[in-house]
Amino acid sequence: MNPTIPRWWNGLGMTLWAAALALVGLSFWLVTRAPIEVQMGPVQKIVYVHVPSAIATLVAFGVTFAASIAYLATKDWRWDGVAASSCEVGMVFATVVMITGPLWARSAWNTWWTWEPRLTTFLILWILYAGYHVVRASLRSESRRTISAVMGIVFFVNLPVVWKSIEWWRGSLHPKNVTMAPEMRVTLLVGTAAWMIFYGAALLQRMRIEWRAEALALADDGAQAGAEGRARG
Repeated sequence: MNPTIPRWWNGLGMTLWAAALALVGLSFWLVTRAPIEVQMGPVQKIVYVHVPSAIATLVAFGVTFAASIAYLATKDWRWDGVAASSCEVGMVFATVVMITGPLWARSAWNTWWTWEPRLTTFLILWILYAGYHVVRASLRSESRRTISAVMGIVFFVNLPVVWKSIEWWRGSLHPKNVTMAPEMRVTLLVGTAAWMIFYGAALLQRMRIEWRAEALALADDGAQAGAEGRARG
């Protein structure tokens, strides 16, 4: 496949970045205007970053899963690029979740960390996908894309476990249902939309690296083939 970046790519990327920055700005403005929760106080507002980041994480790893299947079915390098790029962006959001979670937990549960179901399963998720990048970076053979795709599919099994952990196991400190004031709900929805568009913009930007890497690889292969041809001649 032609590794040349499509002309429409830059325009779409700039549009998404503009929309993401506008929504992120609106989201943080709404956070300052949202009511302060009675029991937790201002610390509760971490939820407007924590929850959207968690949703973006699951979506990003879900895209890695779907793109990995598409790569195994088609062997098109672009699907491998989508899978790896989405996983990398997803790790950024997952790390935000791992940072904001303890900050919230300290105020809500009077502890920085507890081995309750959702925290534990999400930590496992973070470790698995961090391992995805470690293994992928360590491989230089032609099988790297296939091995990465298999990991992207197998690791996806943990996503529904994270999602359903508060229902499947007792002792979860995460509530099953949350009642929020209308202003809080709007702030959370806007934050989620901002993070999702930010994810899309970051994914397109990360894919540019994959496109350029593929173009360089093809150029190197062409130069090497030309040199071998001249040597034989």
